[in-house]
Amino acid sequence: MKQAARDAGLPEGTVAYALRHSAITDLIALHRLDTMTVAQLAGTSLLMIEKNYGHLLREHARSALAGLVL
Repeated sequence: MKQAARDAGLPEGTVAYALRHSAITDLIALHRLDTMTVAQLAGTSLLMIEKNYGHLLREHARSALAGLVL
């Protein structure tokens, strides 16, 4: 892992967990994948995704609500 991180130009101390966290964050926040799909891709539970990444969903909900025409 250390050599792969150096080869990729990542900061010293980069660990696999940080890459996993970044990938899950991007799938939810940038790509707007639903949490069930993200949980399946990450090999974890929906509960864990919602517990640890739920704050990303709140912003998505605010944006969706703001876009509604009432």
